[in-house]
Amino acid sequence: MARLKEASVREVLSQVGPVLRALVAENVKLASALAENVRREEAEEIVSSMEQRGLSDTAVPYKQKVAALLSSKKDLAVVKEALALVTPDMSFASLSDGPSGDATDTLEGYLLSGQ
Repeated sequence: MARLKEASVREVLSQVGPVLRALVAENVKLASALAENVRREEAEEIVSSMEQRGLSDTAVPYKQKVAALLSSKKDLAVVKEALALVTPDMSFASLSDGPSGDATDTLEGYLLSGQ
């Protein structure tokens, strides 16, 4: 093996510091982007689950709900756990949208018609 010249060793060592700093900065940047993407995916999963269970306002767009959840800075693991404890909406409030106006009249009319 050939002996390394002192000048070439110094040149290599002088380049190590800046290269390592650049690699660390890039690594931190990529880790931050990854964490942001993971958080966004969790928020989208939570919003989708809320919509499936009837727990969110249908007038608000999906992307706006996700953005609001992300900007709230809440712990998404806690939100997801709380969402798992909530039962789906089982109310009959949507019957009030019937043509006769009153939910009771609509339900009674349907039952009495024998259909």
